[in-house]
Amino acid sequence: LQPMVDEGLLPASILTDEVVMAPVSSEETALDRRNLRRASALLDEAGWTVGDDGIRRNAAGETLRMAMVHARTDLLPVMNAYVENLRALGVEASFDIIDDPQLQERASPPNFDFDALPTTVVNGGLEPGGVLKQAWASVAKDNSSRNRMGYADPAVDRLLDLAEAASSKEELTTVIRALDRVLRSQFIIVPRYFKRDYWVAYYNMYERPEVLPPYALGELSIWWYNAEKAEALKAKGAL
Repeated sequence: LQPMVDEGLLPASILTDEVVMAPVSSEETALDRRNLRRASALLDEAGWTVGDDGIRRNAAGETLRMAMVHARTDLLPVMNAYVENLRALGVEASFDIIDDPQLQERASPPNFDFDALPTTVVNGGLEPGGVLKQAWASVAKDNSSRNRMGYADPAVDRLLDLAEAASSKEELTTVIRALDRVLRSQFIIVPRYFKRDYWVAYYNMYERPEVLPPYALGELSIWWYNAEKAEALKAKGAL
């Protein structure tokens, strides 16, 4: 990253600041009061102060609102918790379920001061490379469904090119860690959740390898059908 700092593409603080880590919530710490105080101080400093009704407004009397939408109902438990945290901060927040056509319209070039869209962050797989450009390259800012935010940064473009040209695992790892550090420092994504476990329900007529590669438990292309077990299930009336 030093050459890009020297060229003015990155701030010098990228070399010395601690890596940004997303706060982790749990059932016991659904509302982190320490983070709430930090966020409240930042909004106060920006001119968004809390009124008698608990809602933040600026000097012009405009309300600080954040409306989030998606077509997936399974996101409700996660997003409702996020909404409650925002409301505790004095933000007039909401999360609504809409249909796909409406979602596509809302995801088009922004009509608001700031857009927040639930999306899947591209990680490029276990050996990231060119696929990352779909999400982070400047050339994809206007024509990629994975770069809905219209993200463009010349320093990130440089790192993406280096990742694509890496000739060894060590070189690729170094570049991707640098890319990760830069993206984290910009606070452009709020992680929704992380689930360590995979839940797969299946009849006991399918089998899978004893040893699986990372993240492959739900990858059914490496499972197979056991005819004898299927017949046994049929005999028991399970099928």
